[in-house]
Amino acid sequence: MNRYATEGSDDPDMELHTVDETIRDRQTERLKELRESRDNAAVENALADLKRAAEGSTNLLYPMKEALAGLATLGEVSNTLRGVFGEYRPV
Repeated sequence: MNRYATEGSDDPDMELHTVDETIRDRQTERLKELRESRDNAAVENALADLKRAAEGSTNLLYPMKEALAGLATLGEVSNTLRGVFGEYRPV
């Protein structure tokens, strides 16, 4: 319950933003092109370095920066870190 809610605002009338399907399709195509054009072996090595750093006590910033500079995607970096730390679940 929000103690700062105003009276009469139980159901605010708002318009939801929708994303054009062509934007999603174009982004999917761009991601495919990126994965085809980058050095995937270098990306895998950088993600492995990131995983090793996450499993230890090394600063994650530098291996993360190297992975991103090698064109690893944010999803790939996030999945690598989730593999070590798990995913937050509120109790």
